[in-house]
Amino acid sequence: MKLIGRNLSPFVRRTAIVLKLLKLPYEQVGLSTADDTAEIAKINPVVRVPSLVLNDGEILVDSNAIIDHLLELGDPEHSLLPSRGPERRAVLRLAAIGHGVMEKCVSSSYERNRRPKEKVFDGWVNQVESQVVGGLAALNEAAAKDDFLYGDHLTLADINAVVAHDFTATAAPYLLKDNPYPALAALAQRCNERPAFAETVFKPG
Repeated sequence: MKLIGRNLSPFVRRTAIVLKLLKLPYEQVGLSTADDTAEIAKINPVVRVPSLVLNDGEILVDSNAIIDHLLELGDPEHSLLPSRGPERRAVLRLAAIGHGVMEKCVSSSYERNRRPKEKVFDGWVNQVESQVVGGLAALNEAAAKDDFLYGDHLTLADINAVVAHDFTATAAPYLLKDNPYPALAALAQRCNERPAFAETVFKPG
């Protein structure tokens, strides 16, 4: 399998973490939506990452759809996401909050870094960053209850939470000044000691 995209994207990184945790072999092709639009357009018509090219040539797009396939393929015990019931809904709820933090932090970064400075809409930045803060606070509250966000082992909720925290640290570090989310930061530190997390940290160059 080929994973398309760089781990600077939180959506690519969370997909790479799942691939590694499930021990599914893959090759990563580090294309950037900023610099490699023509190449990415050949794989995904809306020029987004990640995409996953399966061994038979089928192409999956969007990290949610890709991870759904990976869990079906490599997690028959439903370790990362319970198969049904309130446990599944609880993990999906927390995972969705983490995913939402990623989306809003990306929106803030685009507004601040892709627009000419005189055209940056501060009202929009403030709105999406308030959503980031709300999501991080909710994840911190969940992280303060135990070693993992839900249950007694790592799940998709933890993966998304850690990736969201780490991306915020890169894209909007001022939102983490003075460590406002200590339980979430501690979860990120613990998880980032695991190879699947450590090996997917984005390294420029």
